[in-house]
Amino acid sequence: MKALLKRLFSDSFAFAFVNIGNKLLAFVLFPIFIKYLSVNEYADWGITNTMMLVISYFVILGSDAALAFYYHDVKTNEERKGYLTATILLSCLAGIIFILAFFLLREPLSSVIYQAGTKNQWVLFTALVATMFSVINQLLLGYLRLERRKWVFVIFSILNMAGSSLVSIYFVMVLHQGLQGIFYGQLLGQGVVMVGLLLLLYRHFTVHVRMPYLKDLLQYGVPLLPTLMAFWVINTTSRLFVYYMISPKSAAIFDAASRVASYIVLLTASFQLAWRPFSMSIKDREDAPQLFRMLAKGVLIVGSLVVMGFSFIAEPMMKWLAGEQKPEYFEAYRYMWALSFSTVLNALHLIIGVGLFFHKKTPIVSRVFMQAAGIYLLGSVTLIPLFGLWAVCMMNILVYLLINLFLYRENQKIYPVDFRFRSMFIYIAMFIGLMSGITCLQIAKVDHLWLYYLLGLFALVVAVFASGLVSPKRLLQLRKRVQVQHNRESRLQ
Repeated sequence: MKALLKRLFSDSFAFAFVNIGNKLLAFVLFPIFIKYLSVNEYADWGITNTMMLVISYFVILGSDAALAFYYHDVKTNEERKGYLTATILLSCLAGIIFILAFFLLREPLSSVIYQAGTKNQWVLFTALVATMFSVINQLLLGYLRLERRKWVFVIFSILNMAGSSLVSIYFVMVLHQGLQGIFYGQLLGQGVVMVGLLLLLYRHFTVHVRMPYLKDLLQYGVPLLPTLMAFWVINTTSRLFVYYMISPKSAAIFDAASRVASYIVLLTASFQLAWRPFSMSIKDREDAPQLFRMLAKGVLIVGSLVVMGFSFIAEPMMKWLAGEQKPEYFEAYRYMWALSFSTVLNALHLIIGVGLFFHKKTPIVSRVFMQAAGIYLLGSVTLIPLFGLWAVCMMNILVYLLINLFLYRENQKIYPVDFRFRSMFIYIAMFIGLMSGITCLQIAKVDHLWLYYLLGLFALVVAVFASGLVSPKRLLQLRKRVQVQHNRESRLQ
């Protein structure tokens, strides 16, 4: 088990380079774009990204998850190459359909979506073509990850983000292309990386595409589409609700909070990238359930500690990033902890429902996410007019708690794992209470906040044990085992 954990953390550490680079770029881009874009243009950027995300799901059609499954399920390299070729072809065909449709309908679509109307008609089209290149890159990078060519994956992933970001900065700062310039940069940067990846992997493609491969990809991937749509509803429609139900200014503030709060992706996305191939490779081991239980607790505890720690510096960081010329963004710090903690809960569901993926029970996962999406839509429409951005934060946490609960019940039927779920929920309730109190103190501008921060950290450590999530007795037993193992290794040396 020690070797397995070492491998998982090694892969996660390598993939973290990608996320560190992406997040550093996000911090660089944030102050640049809010300086050169108006508040409405910044809000339109968030709306456009929201639209492109849902379209990317229909272009991919769940084939990335299907490719990961069949890569480990088949026996020969030729079969793996066949599935890769079929995956790229399937996404290209779907992407071409969307590109043609957006070209023909760009004016009426832009007039409905944006307050600026047809002024943004070419923004939609350019963003869509850039999204198509991004999808191809995502699939090819995923194949590199499955091949365990992790450092090649890291290099091309950073090039993919850095190249498009640098070109976008040039179009926005130097050429003053505004919102359109962001997507010109993405189009050029991601296009170059796509060509490089295709040249790198051209030997992994086959000349002919077998229909059984396409059928397998669709049968495995399409049932995941409702899950992805539900995921889109939960994670991105909040921008639409805020944009249309409150104001573009509030949508810009929420988008700023979401972008800075995405620092947590440095922790969760690195783990998620390594999780799928790792979990699939150990699914038949007898000690796998024990390992999954430990990882679930670890993700929750480490994630909550990171979220609380970052909340201590969230306000000064937002003021530094936005600058004195954009004070309207300052209040975004209040919502960061809730948005980042919901990301932790999202990562947790992959472990909680791990058996459903092993046994190809993806329709169950889809049903759970669709139920949660319905609750999210109903709650958002009802609460956002009353509580504003806080309603979005509350609903994000609530739906991911429900998703984990529903998946836990379904997973236990086919792949029982003792996650100590009751203790996890008690710990989460304690954490939310602590963070709510800290946020109230920050808004009230009380003196000597650092003392309350230390008290909050101490209370969170106490909550780990008081909730029953970690037993002091078992912790001492584990420490003794580690010490015994260390002594044995010392004697052998």
